[in-house]
Amino acid sequence: MAAKGRIEVQCPHCGNIQLEPELAKSTYCRKCSGYIQLGKGRKSSEPQEAKKHPGVFQKLEGLLGVQRTVIARCFECTGKREVPRNATSTICPQCGAYIDLQDYRIIGNYSRSIRTRGSLIITNKGDLNSNRVICESAEIQGFMRGSLICSGDVHIKLKGKLSGSIEAKTVYIDKKCEAEFVRPIRAELVNIEGIISARIISTGKVVIQKTGRLTGAVFGRGFDVEKGGEFFGELSIGNVEMTQGELLEAPSRPPESRGESDSGADFKLVSA
Repeated sequence: MAAKGRIEVQCPHCGNIQLEPELAKSTYCRKCSGYIQLGKGRKSSEPQEAKKHPGVFQKLEGLLGVQRTVIARCFECTGKREVPRNATSTICPQCGAYIDLQDYRIIGNYSRSIRTRGSLIITNKGDLNSNRVICESAEIQGFMRGSLICSGDVHIKLKGKLSGSIEAKTVYIDKKCEAEFVRPIRAELVNIEGIISARIISTGKVVIQKTGRLTGAVFGRGFDVEKGGEFFGELSIGNVEMTQGELLEAPSRPPESRGESDSGADFKLVSA
């Protein structure tokens, strides 16, 4: 039974029940550390979870009786579940584990771990400092430290230094990107339209477009430089195995610096 002046709150992420003050607007789960919104009327400055609202086409499909769905894959086992596209969470049908489907938009300094089948966006004022982030797709405009594991596409639009590691199916380097990658990029396909300094490990192909320039090392199965594109460094085709010592070596020739990177220490969280 809840004490006087306190109410029972159930975590939407793990189901944990805890007591909180009646006037509280938000809190964190004491079991999984997930963010819990308790009331409306006050802006929150905590983790930025972008709610999925149905778009015009989704509303039209609803009127026509058509339901678009996605397949949510469990993090703990091989279980899968078909859910509506605008769903924010579900439960694995095999092991009962919680599956987060929310999209995260980082617009300040954020240091909590993220594990979602949704998307991740680090804005140009965002600074993500998390040991490990798992998501379905990502867009990086700001700073990131730690390890990003993405089962889909990662778009890089950063200008500055990126300290975190990236592992994804496909990595796209935007035309306006000018970045130095401290740790290797691992992907099936890496498409470069901007200017970067990096070590790339590709199980498929690395493509440098006519506006792209890469300084560093490439270990992959295929390599293509379009007319106008530039590459300076070490190239190894056919062998993608590297030792830990090789992974830690810095690129031999960093790109021209056109701006200083910011650690993001002065950033603060605002509501998404």
